[in-house]
Amino acid sequence: MTIACGIDIGTNSFRLLVAEIHNGCLLPLAHDLTTVRLGEDLELTGLLAPAALLRAEAALIRFAEKMAAYPMHSVRACATHAVRKASNSQAFLQQAEALTGLSIEVLSGEEEAHLALLGVLSALPGEKRRYPLFLVDVGGGSSELIIQATAESDTWAISLPLGAVGLTEEFGMNHEAMREKIRAILAPALQRITKGERLRPDLSLIASGGTATSLAALALGLNRYDAQQVQNYHLSQAELHRLVTWLTSLAPEKRNALTCLTDRRGEIIVAGAVLLQELQQALAISMLVSNAGLLEGILLSGATSC
Repeated sequence: MTIACGIDIGTNSFRLLVAEIHNGCLLPLAHDLTTVRLGEDLELTGLLAPAALLRAEAALIRFAEKMAAYPMHSVRACATHAVRKASNSQAFLQQAEALTGLSIEVLSGEEEAHLALLGVLSALPGEKRRYPLFLVDVGGGSSELIIQATAESDTWAISLPLGAVGLTEEFGMNHEAMREKIRAILAPALQRITKGERLRPDLSLIASGGTATSLAALALGLNRYDAQQVQNYHLSQAELHRLVTWLTSLAPEKRNALTCLTDRRGEIIVAGAVLLQELQQALAISMLVSNAGLLEGILLSGATSC
């Protein structure tokens, strides 16, 4: 029996997964998610804020306490955009290790994309694994795009400075200005990742991350988040348009009150949804939502490297 742990230290939320690994499949034993908002005011100050650091330390201490109940084969903890960008990241990493014993790796955007793909593929049934495959993972501070032509071919990945937290802080309720920035960054990124070639009409678009899974839960009308129902949900262009229209009509506190959303997700979901909508419109295809992604990829990569 192999028990492994993965920790995703994101710009918006921190996530923990402890799972048994059987033939590449994960059997969850413990899971935790907390909205830390580590990237709060990062774009303005370039720093991880003192209040955010206190929230981060509390979350990691709780994770360490949960992990202590299991005989671990491997533990891998990875940080993403906020820690990549902040000028005081090193002090945070040193303090986190002193408090919890966790050695935290800082992922590049490309590494983040590849781990998200690894996690998505671990949960994707064979009949739904179609190529060419295009994965988008929308995070709090950045979004990763990765494309793979065949199961055996190399992947092409790019990390974009577009995230649900950063866009929300920059534009607030000015969704048209937000949309313009997304288009300005997304269009050349698609040209780069596809090398300027037209994408095949049989392209398979998969979305992972908290924005995509929250949108699937809303589309399903769930009262409480259900990972099994969210996994492999097909989100059409028409359904995503309906959701964006509805969500933009609600005040942030009304969105926060939606019971299938995690803590404070309602404050940032519009920004992430607009980003996904712009990508989906550019590709003109439906979107398959994956509940698995970066966190599962971190766990699996840590286990296989031992």
